[in-house]
Amino acid sequence: MHITADIMNADSINLQPFKNGRIKPTEQEYRMDGLHGTANDWQSLISKLNGVYASHVVFSETQEPIEIHVLASNRRNVKSIVRDVQSAVSARYGIDVDYHIISVAQVSSNIISGMGFRLIYSGISMRSSGKEVEVSVVLAREEERFTGTAIGSAIPFSRMRCIAQATLDAVKACTGGAAFFELASVEAIQSNARSIVVSQVYCLPENTPLIGCVYSEPDQDAAVAQSVLDAINRKLEIYTQEA
Repeated sequence: MHITADIMNADSINLQPFKNGRIKPTEQEYRMDGLHGTANDWQSLISKLNGVYASHVVFSETQEPIEIHVLASNRRNVKSIVRDVQSAVSARYGIDVDYHIISVAQVSSNIISGMGFRLIYSGISMRSSGKEVEVSVVLAREEERFTGTAIGSAIPFSRMRCIAQATLDAVKACTGGAAFFELASVEAIQSNARSIVVSQVYCLPENTPLIGCVYSEPDQDAAVAQSVLDAINRKLEIYTQEA
């Protein structure tokens, strides 16, 4: 195979050696330098793949991916879904995933729709301006995406509350503007040497309190949004199904 010198000239494409004179880092170096993304990052990426409804990723203590669970449509071949997961992770994070750790559960899209399928966390972005922060949270439901925003103080407590409010604003976008929930509180607590985000939300139609919790690690901002969803998703299923 013949490759032109222009393509192979590192100076012409400004490639910089990573370590030990190599251009491409090893998978171990990706993990050590934090370039491989968090479990939430992987879940967000995988959940955007064609035919995927939701996903759950587990890392080991050494940040090795050890479990990838996928809930997907039965309209696609399982092997195709597994290959899509491998390709997406490889392209985005440079990690070759062993197909043995990927498990796929398939359901009919009609069943999912009939269940009033739950919202899942898809991503978050922030923009700071002086002492204020503007938060945008994206939630997903099948192929749809819903964005909610909120503005608050940049101090840590207000930042968490702002994320929770933006999450509920995205839920409101999903329900066509109907407000079923109102935030009561959000905080990080310590239990058995681990940090846990706890959100309390009032269910307005029933005037009842709901609670959701998620471990803060490895991404506390994402954990805030996920704790809100953990509190409301069961009720949201009911209301969207009734609608």
